[in-house]
Amino acid sequence: MTATPLNDSRSTRLRLGCLVGGLAVLAVALAAGGWWSGLGRRAEAGSPANGALATEAWEAIDRQDAAAARKAIRSLRERGAAGLAGVVQARLLVARGFSRPALDLLAALPADAPGADDADLSRFIHLVRGEAAYRLRLYPLAERELTAVLAATPDSVDAHRLLAAMTYDAGVIPAAIEHLEATARLAPDDPRPHRLLGLIHNDYERYPEAVEHYEESLRRSPDQTDRDEVLVELVGSLVKLHRHREALAELDRLAGGDDADLLRAECLLAIGDRGAARGIVNRILEISPDDLGALVLEGSIDLEDGHPEAALGALERGVARYPKDYLARLKLAQAYAGCGREADADAARAEAERIRALRRTFADLHQDAWVSPGDADVRRRLAKMAADLDRPDLEQVWLEAAAAVEAGRMPATNRE
Repeated sequence: MTATPLNDSRSTRLRLGCLVGGLAVLAVALAAGGWWSGLGRRAEAGSPANGALATEAWEAIDRQDAAAARKAIRSLRERGAAGLAGVVQARLLVARGFSRPALDLLAALPADAPGADDADLSRFIHLVRGEAAYRLRLYPLAERELTAVLAATPDSVDAHRLLAAMTYDAGVIPAAIEHLEATARLAPDDPRPHRLLGLIHNDYERYPEAVEHYEESLRRSPDQTDRDEVLVELVGSLVKLHRHREALAELDRLAGGDDADLLRAECLLAIGDRGAARGIVNRILEISPDDLGALVLEGSIDLEDGHPEAALGALERGVARYPKDYLARLKLAQAYAGCGREADADAARAEAERIRALRRTFADLHQDAWVSPGDADVRRRLAKMAADLDRPDLEQVWLEAAAAVEAGRMPATNRE
């Protein structure tokens, strides 16, 4: 099945914020949390007091309380736990955006510092160094550090999280899926890996799998922070599968919003309730007169009502505002034909076909990127095609993905 990452679904728009540059909100959240599990309990000669201080510092970092973290770090140093204090301080630097100084600090840790030869402490040095390198886009270094963590601890959820983020950055989708699935297995209460897996499968038109992942994310955390966004993404996948009544049932769990309302209108139109669909579309266009989805739906309703002349206004406005949208062009051709304007219909149909051919090639290139994790050229070609399709957002996504691949070897899927 080919991907069509130019659809106007919520998942595609959110994906633009997740794919490159640290995965914006979602994957940065995936790369955080749960890091400290067990380090403090066993590092620094097994001192319970030191472990408690390390945990205290780490929790302070998680809640962005730098003062409390520094206080705990000072206490660790006073107790002679220099190695542990250094790792915690480095992680604080990473969390505050100072990844380069964090790497310098880790490199300067004395080899004879108390606890420096502890296996757990060494693993967490690799982990913190790996995150710092990832945030600096030093991908070869990040890969080496995180691979070292997995070599010692194959079930390190934190290493899998970061590798998922890094491979997703580079558009190395099979590896990203592998690490996300491992993260989901190792963190059975965390809804975020399945949410991102849903996004990935949605973007690549693997809608049945997307639905399963979204549902699992919501099962794990029905009241998660991004609940409404996940529900909208789930509904979008159900609509693509023509499961409109199921989609409407899910929409009833939402308070509303433009994305949800537009999906509801699409479902109502699909089951034959054109009047209700039109009412929703009219409300959206009153607030957002250039909303492409609403314009296309308005034209579609007019066409189904047998009024092609009425459809022309909305569809011509949509094409003028979004000249590279395939569906708007196709619907416009149908409206022209219904009005007896055959020459205009032929021209609109030909342009729609040209756009569809571009999209098909674009989708095929995505499949090439999927199976070619080390191919920067295919990612540059995707960037060029995105520019041809008037999608500068996707152009930037793939330019940065190409740069990520060129920065060094990306982790391959199924690496032993």
